[in-house]
Amino acid sequence: MFDKVMAAIGIGSAQVDTRLASSVIRSGETLEGEIHIQGGKVSQEISGLVLDLISEVIKEVDDKKIRVPHTWARLALTDPMTVAADESHVVKFSMEIPLLSPLSVGRQQPKTWVATRADIDKAIDPRDRDPLEIRPGALHEKLFNAMKALGFHLNGAPLEASRRNPATGCIQEFEFKPSQGSRFGHLDEAELAFLPSQEGVLDVLIQRDTKARGLGSMLAEVSGSDEQFYRISLSGNESQDQLETMLGQTLS
Repeated sequence: MFDKVMAAIGIGSAQVDTRLASSVIRSGETLEGEIHIQGGKVSQEISGLVLDLISEVIKEVDDKKIRVPHTWARLALTDPMTVAADESHVVKFSMEIPLLSPLSVGRQQPKTWVATRADIDKAIDPRDRDPLEIRPGALHEKLFNAMKALGFHLNGAPLEASRRNPATGCIQEFEFKPSQGSRFGHLDEAELAFLPSQEGVLDVLIQRDTKARGLGSMLAEVSGSDEQFYRISLSGNESQDQLETMLGQTLS
């Protein structure tokens, strides 16, 4: 009885340890790994295992911007199972990393991790947390390389909570600055963001932010009308040259 009471408050309870095949993965690839379950001092029922992909997002609360954990993808694993005292189990898993995943690039890049939760009856759920670095997929890389070829360099890539992206509940803004001498020197900044697409594999939202030049431009900047938005659907088969042409026309 004493062991059951202690297990209920987490002492001597079953433990979970997630082991990722790799802590670095590209968007669009499949994350694989194993969850090792080690029984405690008493037999316990596990109703299920859950993997959460979580990132820190920027959220505005009371006119202040704070960082909070946000679950943007989830995978439920296993049927209910019994873990006997001192018994070991290994559960393998695979999970596709969406193209809309937060990417580990630029300044202000979000921290991302895999959180494993075991729902254990009448006990504190043991949890495990493993950092994950998500690199750009092939389509992202072609877009970023196209921006570089046009004379832009990636500055920040903050991740913000947003209802505009129902797929994940957050949007990452890739902020590009024109390099000195670039033909896009009339822009203060260009931002790219990825959204779900009804026609292709991804939509890219492009924002042009022009520099203030004279009174009229200054007034436009104050009112926010200097910012222009464009949304383009991508099939995923575009070449870097095609993307460079598309972006160049949009940002000119």
